[in-house]
Amino acid sequence: MVTPENNPAVRRVQLGLLLRELREQHDVKPKTIADRLDWYPGKLTRVEKGELTVAAAEMDVLIDHFGITDEDEANKLRQLASDARKRDRPSRVPDWAKTYAALEAAAAEVKAYKVDLVPGIMQTEAYARAILSTSLVTPLPEIYERAAERARRGETIVRNSNREISVVLGEGVLYCEVGGRDTLREQLRHIRELTELRHVTVQVLPYTKGEHAALGTPFTVLHLADPVATYTYLEGLTDADYLDRPNHTNVYVQAFDRLRVAALDDRESARMLEQRASELE
Repeated sequence: MVTPENNPAVRRVQLGLLLRELREQHDVKPKTIADRLDWYPGKLTRVEKGELTVAAAEMDVLIDHFGITDEDEANKLRQLASDARKRDRPSRVPDWAKTYAALEAAAAEVKAYKVDLVPGIMQTEAYARAILSTSLVTPLPEIYERAAERARRGETIVRNSNREISVVLGEGVLYCEVGGRDTLREQLRHIRELTELRHVTVQVLPYTKGEHAALGTPFTVLHLADPVATYTYLEGLTDADYLDRPNHTNVYVQAFDRLRVAALDDRESARMLEQRASELE
């Protein structure tokens, strides 16, 4: 059974992070690695981003090149590389989103700021179906299956008490009638129910708060525990960007902290969610 911990996509990211850390620690230029392994230009970058796997023989070369003599450390890298080469579980998630889905499931902490859309992990099936029905890249026959899978995955992620989840919703989320009034009402009450979970915090950022550091820029921050890493995820219509350099991720973490200060507290937010849901009766 594939779990978030041994998901091949997660293992690829973990291995990539460790390899980049080793390369930078030993001040090895990318070209040196590419030449030794006869890799095409840019392959190392893709490996370090978790997009490509490393063959067993290549892993041995890298271990030797970095001078790793500790057998436990070497075996950890070999095992990561082996797990990363396994086939991913079949999924309706688009290829460009698979890495994010795996990282999200493995994250120790998820922080999301959404302007006018409910985060995927909190979407009801009906709400997800309405969103997917407008997609220019999702085939119509797959809409129902993808919506159901998104809802199932979200329930698994959100209800795991070992994962801290903090969400800031722009007030627009409460008024954008995705799927119609009934669907939005069901969705808001679902979020209200999730706020009862001790590890979940949902805050609403009212229009009256005006300008702020993340105005017009929805984003998600994922904190991983093993290895320790932080990712900022920015999603477009056909692809996504993953930022993992501290000079980028620190800015988003600070922005999120400021959003939490500006937003209503959790109790006020829960009341606002319930009030808006009642208005939709």
